Amino acid sequence: MHASNLPPKGLQDVVAARVSAPLHWLRLPGGRTNRSWRVTGPSCDWVVKLFDPRRANPLFPNDPEAERYALIALGGMDLAPEFVARFETYEGVCLVYHYVAGVFSGKTDPDTIRALGRLHRLTPPPDLRTIDTSPTALLEQGRFFLHGLEGSLARHLREIEPSPYPVAAGKEVFLHGDPVPANVLIYDGQRRFIDWQCPARGDATADLAIALSPAMHHVYGAGGLSKTEQEAALSAYPNVDIIARYRQLAPFYRWRMAAYCVWKAGRGEAIYLEAAEAELTPTEA
Repeated sequence: MHASNLPPKGLQDVVAARVSAPLHWLRLPGGRTNRSWRVTGPSCDWVVKLFDPRRANPLFPNDPEAERYALIALGGMDLAPEFVARFETYEGVCLVYHYVAGVFSGKTDPDTIRALGRLHRLTPPPDLRTIDTSPTALLEQGRFFLHGLEGSLARHLREIEPSPYPVAAGKEVFLHGDPVPANVLIYDGQRRFIDWQCPARGDATADLAIALSPAMHHVYGAGGLSKTEQEAALSAYPNVDIIARYRQLAPFYRWRMAAYCVWKAGRGEAIYLEAAEAELTPTEA
């Protein structure tokens, strides 16, 4: 392995101390937020995830403790990797969990939405953050991201900010918080979610909005969803009331997501400018 793909020496030493055998480290692809390696040996096949606290933001926290709570709560559910350990190094906090085989989904499909429905039926751990998904809260978050930003797209978003209207609150459920295509693995026809650093308690529509987001498909997927694909996926959700509430909240979710992408682009991640435009572009059939 090229030296740049190896984990820090201190991290290697901590993991090696748990296993009295030679280990092989393989840098995993992706990792826009944190770095991860697959670690294999005679008695282990793990993922070691090294957290970068600088990558946290108001929409997508990067919380190792929250991920640990979520993985422990989901043990044996076949929805997430099985937790192994948490430890600290000079380089940062690390989580270790069992490697999950499979391929990335590429696009959100009906099976992914059904898997989210399974997650949302579970009782969320009490230690998770609670998120507010009312129209007023979503607009406030979007304004936060746009504050102080110049440029034509930021100005356009201020001009098209939707007017809030009442939407009935939903039951608090167990949210993944970041179910983008790159965080969904398919193995033997089953979906499992990885990268649980953003879990929360809140309305199920929050996960649906991110799973169906054109912007997130632009950044993390294999192309956007057509209108037909979006409808097929959404219709697979096992609660018609939540589907109806998502449709009511969709204009606010999409406006906030576009504002978030403009904010990210302003911090040097150019792909998010195209993602913002994707979020605002009407989906073709």
